[in-house]
Amino acid sequence: MSITIRTARPGDGAILNAMVHALAVHHDYEAYFTASPEDYERFLADPHAINGALIALWNGEPAGCATWQRSYSTFTGREVLYLEDISVLAPFRRKGIAKALLRAVAQLAVARQAASVKWLMMGWNSDARRLYELVGATIEDGNCFCQLSGDALHRLAA
Repeated sequence: MSITIRTARPGDGAILNAMVHALAVHHDYEAYFTASPEDYERFLADPHAINGALIALWNGEPAGCATWQRSYSTFTGREVLYLEDISVLAPFRRKGIAKALLRAVAQLAVARQAASVKWLMMGWNSDARRLYELVGATIEDGNCFCQLSGDALHRLAA
């Protein structure tokens, strides 16, 4: 049994859409999932995109993905990769795929001379916490994820 990680490319929009949809369902966020395969195709085809994606294959079959975007740390004066999502489809969990995706993102960050990789973790996700601790991630207590969207975003912008 083998894991292969490759960069997502145009034509992979449906694969990414299916995997991120599965993650939304797993996190009970399906009501917020509005992406389409065409949305992913747009960023995959954009040569100037600030985001990217990796696809994990288990014996050649799509099994997981990681999506990331470029960010910047004013404290370090260097690029940071923000890991938006890691998703591993249910039949492929506990096979080392998430760790392989994290390793590939880390390799990408090192190649880009990024200062770090950062991400948000759902507090209830003990499996993810164990994995992140296993690979040496620092999990900060006391920070809160904030978001402006919908009506609140438009009200503030007005």
